[in-house]
Amino acid sequence: MKKILAMILAVVMLSVTAFAADFNPGKKIRFNGNEDRWEGELKPINTDNYSVSSVKWEQGRDLVSSVTIDNDDEVLVVALKPDYKTTKEKTLEGTIKLREKGKTRYATLSINATVGFDVVDLTVDVNGDVEVPTIDSGALYRIDDAGKGYGTLSFSAGDTDVSVRVYDDEVYYLYSNNDAIKSVLTANPDSDAVIDFLTFEGTPTFNSTATVNFYGVEEDQIIYEMRNGRLNRSAAKWSEDDGAWVLKTRTLGSYVISDQALKSPTGTTGGSSSGGSSNTGGVDNPVTGANDVTGVATALALASLVSAAAVSLKKSK
Repeated sequence: MKKILAMILAVVMLSVTAFAADFNPGKKIRFNGNEDRWEGELKPINTDNYSVSSVKWEQGRDLVSSVTIDNDDEVLVVALKPDYKTTKEKTLEGTIKLREKGKTRYATLSINATVGFDVVDLTVDVNGDVEVPTIDSGALYRIDDAGKGYGTLSFSAGDTDVSVRVYDDEVYYLYSNNDAIKSVLTANPDSDAVIDFLTFEGTPTFNSTATVNFYGVEEDQIIYEMRNGRLNRSAAKWSEDDGAWVLKTRTLGSYVISDQALKSPTGTTGGSSSGGSSNTGGVDNPVTGANDVTGVATALALASLVSAAAVSLKKSK
């Protein structure tokens, strides 16, 4: 009994510890001036009032890609570099000093925070499958093959299903969004096309070929893939059996789905793929920061574990 209770306590403590990071890599931290981190009298944060005078990092310099002022929202933006493989939290500590225009008055922002992702372990089940709970934007998913060598990971991004063979201790960032890509809209200002977007933010790359089924996309629609800022027609092929466009790939990227041909942001129409019946046609961290809301799926998993342990205790009496 004591061993079981100790195991439950250890799992709960481990899960709580995993949700300690303040900010996620690859996100933008936005400071609006109302935070307790500031010293000095502060006006609205814009380039009419301020310039960035100095940025000094005691720790975590390599975590930051830029520090800028966003005039539209009147916030100071600290952009973090993407890192979708590191499972350990890192410390970001330093100061950013804003100088008031035309004066020698300063406002100083102090940052002492952790940067990282929650880590969710996915275990290969008895059938060799890996079930993914609701995908969390603040989580990395790590594979536990349970001694089986490998398993089949399956998950969904809206109407798109992905299936791929995965191996022990591999780590993936699986979150996706449907945000419009502004460069595509700008390149097609007069188009009346119906355009949908699907972007896998971490561009996960697998060691096996993944099968991607685009359900909900009609046969006469066009699937593009963004590569290096340009639209390229996807290598997906229409499958009558699946009633979907099917793509074989090792890397999940950014997809643009349209009912009409589109111009690439470079001004050229996306090139077509060859062979067969081929397809011929960014999330900010708020400054409040801490990921203090546990993912629903992880919470359910913990509840399930506790429940199972309780049943074991009852049976052992």
